[in-house]
Amino acid sequence: MDHISFIQNTLDLSVAVKEKSWLLTDGTLVIYHSRGVVEFVPSLDFTSNGAVVLSSGLHGNETSPIELLDTIIEDIQSGKLSLTQPCLFIYGHPAATQQHTRFIDTNLNRLFSRYQTPDDSAVEVALANRLMESVDRFFTKHDAQEKWHLDLHCAIRSSQHYTFAIHPYNSHYKRSEPLLRFLSQSKIEACLFSEAPSSTFSWYSAEHHGAHAATVELGKVAKMGENDLTLLADFEKELRHFLSHASHKGNDKVTSSVIEYQVTRSIIKHSEQFEFHFPSDLANFTQFNENELLAEDEGVKYRAQRGGESIVFPNAKVEKGHRACLLVQKIEN
Repeated sequence: MDHISFIQNTLDLSVAVKEKSWLLTDGTLVIYHSRGVVEFVPSLDFTSNGAVVLSSGLHGNETSPIELLDTIIEDIQSGKLSLTQPCLFIYGHPAATQQHTRFIDTNLNRLFSRYQTPDDSAVEVALANRLMESVDRFFTKHDAQEKWHLDLHCAIRSSQHYTFAIHPYNSHYKRSEPLLRFLSQSKIEACLFSEAPSSTFSWYSAEHHGAHAATVELGKVAKMGENDLTLLADFEKELRHFLSHASHKGNDKVTSSVIEYQVTRSIIKHSEQFEFHFPSDLANFTQFNENELLAEDEGVKYRAQRGGESIVFPNAKVEKGHRACLLVQKIEN
């Protein structure tokens, strides 16, 4: 093998994957680690200050980021795109993609708090372990000054912001100015600042490796082959520039076009009686006035707090104990 199709090789579950490496004509080392995990290490005449993880497909039906990264990988292999830093590409949940579903047993992007003992109850547990191990190995191998992880998703509903990011709460930084600079330059419309540690993939890299990390929502879910990637052209253009230029340093506060929100709280589903008091197709970032009823669960009523709140990721069908929605307020700069 001297070429990999990020989509085709990953989705062909009938073929076993063994680790293999080879060199591209420009000297870039390709390491095909495991299914959906491929590393590119450019041949550099200088020491790179960056190491980048780009993940997609953690939810199997969120296909536009997978297709976007596939085009970038093709151009790296053909020599059209030259890297200036090591990059690890991850296609997170190919089995779920094959079944045209978000996940099989449980939400993969809620399993990155720690390594867990795999069992027969959820295929995602072993998968999360493997992905965390891949990131740990990559960032240990490339102990760069600037570590990055962009975990690319797309929303299951319409949104008042077509693209937006979630900035994870972590013990290393409250506000990543390099990350916000990238979001602004790539025309991401909004950024949510999390209020507490979570168990998402981007949080894992931020918390455990100090990476500039974010969950980036790129439009709305569609079937593979039916995504209009022209709607993500600004993001793709800036991402390609980011990968092919050497330095992303600088912690000075940026003048940004990104609209910023603070996550005020999460509403957790505690019972099967949980229900929202608004239409199921309500758009992300819909605003609720102070004291408006949002949800109810076993007699507990959830109302919009002082100043009003906007709702993001509402999903009454999540498992018990999981987040049913985020509530946010705009940060006035």
